[in-house]
This record gives sequence, C-alpha cells and structure tokens, in this order.
Amino acid sequence: MRLLLVEDDPSLSSSLRRALEAQKFAVTTAPDGDAGLKELRANDYQLAILDVLLPNRDGFAVCAEARKQGIRTPILMLTARDSVGDRVAGLNSGADDYLPKPFAFPELLARIHALLRRPHDDLKPRVITVGELSIDVLRHQASRAGHVLQLTRTEYRLLLYLLENAGIVLTKDAILDRLWGAEHGGNSNILEVYIKMLRRKLDDKNDGGRLIRTVRGVGYTIDKP
Repeated sequence: MRLLLVEDDPSLSSSLRRALEAQKFAVTTAPDGDAGLKELRANDYQLAILDVLLPNRDGFAVCAEARKQGIRTPILMLTARDSVGDRVAGLNSGADDYLPKPFAFPELLARIHALLRRPHDDLKPRVITVGELSIDVLRHQASRAGHVLQLTRTEYRLLLYLLENAGIVLTKDAILDRLWGAEHGGNSNILEVYIKMLRRKLDDKNDGGRLIRTVRGVGYTIDKP
C-alpha cells in the first residue's frame, strides 16, 4: 500500500514514516502543502495523511484543491486544532477522516485501515473505453485496438482526462489546471507539445483516424463513436 504523508515537522514526519514502514506501507513524504498537492496530482496513493498547519498552502486548501481536480485519494487529516469548527472545515474540504494531535499510533493505524477498507465506488469504472481506445485505470495501461500504448506519466494523465470527458470539449485552461495546476502560468505551449506527442503514439500504425480533435480557439476533445 502506497501512502503519502504531508507533514512539515521533520521529527514527526520521520518517526511516522518509520512506524508506517514497519507496518509494510510504502511511504512518500512531503514537507509542505504545495509539495503534497504536487504528489497527489502526479502519483496514485491508496491514502494520504495530511497535516492542517502546513507552509505555503494549508491542509484544508490542499484537500479542497485535490477534490476540485478530481483526485479521489482517501485523505486523513491531522491537526493540533480540535475545535468542532476545525473538524467541520476539514470534512467540508473533502477529507475522509480527521484525527487531532496528540494521538496514539495504534489509533492512527486503526483509522488508516478503516479508510482502506471503505469501498470507493467513485474510482469505478476500472476500465474506460471509448471506441477502440481504452484505459485500464488500475494497471495504468492504455491501448488502441488491442495494441498497448507506451505513454509517459503526463501523456497517460492527459489521455485519461480526455477519455473521462469523452464527448465534451475541454478548454486549454481546464487541461492545464488539471495536469499542471498553477505552475503552467497560462502558457499553452506545453499542452500543445504533449497533444502532438500523444497523437503520434495514438495514431501511429492505426488506420482508425485521428482520435483527439482540436476545437479551434477552445481546446480538445475525444468524440464518442
């Protein structure tokens, strides 16, 4: 199980990581809110443990932005603030559970296992198919007409976003925000480069025509058959 731990206290982060790894979890740590959000966008985790009081972007903001971008990773929030208002704010931002500090590690472990046991129906379907193009979400594998496509991480995420919204024209800004967040700075050149590379892999040795359609002045779409 891959866990993301977003905690700015080096001592607590280190001790929690060691304790979780002793329980056979693979743990990635991030020291602030921006780094945590970047990890959530770039990688798949079975669960994220997110402190509230973080530098750059607090835990509430990280959680809310992750949910806004369609990231459904279960999130357990940790905080020294234990008022009802804070707990409500955490849950309203999209968190799945909320654990006040200080806490006993066995309780944290119990909360983690409880979240991992929950059915997450919003992660379905496991396979998304549009015409001859399909993505196996769990295996991170895309194929066209039965031929597996060798995609980079960004190409895969771009194709997945287009397939999830097949039949809908996605604006360039929407795609940039989903894949790169605020880091793109409104520059669409990087998106055009990835669209070109993705088209080359999708259309190479296939006679079914170009799958990604450009809507001039707006963005891109994959049409439903």
